[in-house]
Amino acid sequence: MCLNLKKDRGFLSLVLLALILGACSNSSDQEENGEATLNQDNELTDQTDGETIEHLQGEFVLESVPERIVVLDVQYLDHMLALGERPVGTVYAETDNGLPDYLGDEPGEVTLLGTYLEPDLEETLSLEPDLIIATDAHQEIYNQLESIAPTIMFDRMEDWQSVLLSFGMILNHPDEADELIKGYNEKVNELTLSLADTVGEETAALIRPRDDMIRLHTTAHRTAQILYDDLGLTPPEMAETSSDTSAMISLEVMPELEADHLFLLQDDTNEELTASFQETSIWQGLSAVQSDQVYDKNTALWIGYYAPIAIDLVIDQIAEELN
Repeated sequence: MCLNLKKDRGFLSLVLLALILGACSNSSDQEENGEATLNQDNELTDQTDGETIEHLQGEFVLESVPERIVVLDVQYLDHMLALGERPVGTVYAETDNGLPDYLGDEPGEVTLLGTYLEPDLEETLSLEPDLIIATDAHQEIYNQLESIAPTIMFDRMEDWQSVLLSFGMILNHPDEADELIKGYNEKVNELTLSLADTVGEETAALIRPRDDMIRLHTTAHRTAQILYDDLGLTPPEMAETSSDTSAMISLEVMPELEADHLFLLQDDTNEELTASFQETSIWQGLSAVQSDQVYDKNTALWIGYYAPIAIDLVIDQIAEELN
């Protein structure tokens, strides 16, 4: 079925409405089965012999490799590209008003499906996907997505390596996924040894000016964990926690942070605030500032796209600043 979205939008709306209403009547059966299977004809069946993907809505049993995948998070676009595949559709990154610059031309002619928080369901339907990959942010529209195509839902904060292994199964690239993780670990181990010499016990902090305050990303934050867990850098005492991923502190408290190195996250939303902080005597008196050890980094790349290609670039940037 090929549809012209512009000419058939009214028709698509009716089709989508019918599918959504139909999903309500059979959702209980799907929940009882607890699994969905994609066969060669892209039909849902009750078979269970195949690779099983655990996700937030249960289990998904894969009977064939999906050829038309829609991803509703840009980080999943990164995962697919890292494995040498492209989706037919993706949402765009709100911070970049499009696809991330760091991906360059790799996404190709992928169809944009609105934003992460408000994906375009009609456009998604028109792409006739074999599989939709969503996150827990799409919980409220999960049944609607399921009415369009089988849908896998991951926790957006799940460890990227675990998600990558799942993508390796979905795309039939398990060896490639293993190699990417192995390559990451080797790269990190080498850099860790180097930083032990160049940085030693000096502390490093990840901060982001926001809402007239400064957000300090703690040791529980997934990007900060790259600094502290993967690379063995020392966090300031104020950043040490096992629960909250961030803490809001005032500019006046910054000297108490006692960070020798500051990774400063910036974008269009906090450019003016950051500049105003940097003009103050408090900021200029920070030891990291006086030692020229403040490193401006792109917010979206560092904390928005938690996926193989982006994280590899983050590791490169850390190495460039601290080696």
